[in-house]
Amino acid sequence: MDWLHDLLLQWGALFRPYVRDIALAMVATSLVVFGDDINRFIRRQVAGMHFFWRTLIFVLVCAFGYGAFTLFVTPLVASQLAGLSTIWLPWATLGIFTLLGILAQRRRQA
Repeated sequence: MDWLHDLLLQWGALFRPYVRDIALAMVATSLVVFGDDINRFIRRQVAGMHFFWRTLIFVLVCAFGYGAFTLFVTPLVASQLAGLSTIWLPWATLGIFTLLGILAQRRRQA
């Protein structure tokens, strides 16, 4: 069983240097999966406003809001991933991306 433990440690060590990149990919994927809902919510909130204000708000949210969200949330996700043990890091990464993939598939069929 030591060989399996060593193999899992080596596999996890491959992921460790890329924790920030993995976190960024998770945040970006989440925005893609839930972006339609966010945009729909914003559209409902600004529906009664003048065309100029609706357009301005939508551009600000899409251009700056999503970017700011990514900048602020990525380090939080990265710190959570970095806190995982080396053995669990690859499994958590695969599990989260699998969950995001399942959510994306279900949302596209609705």
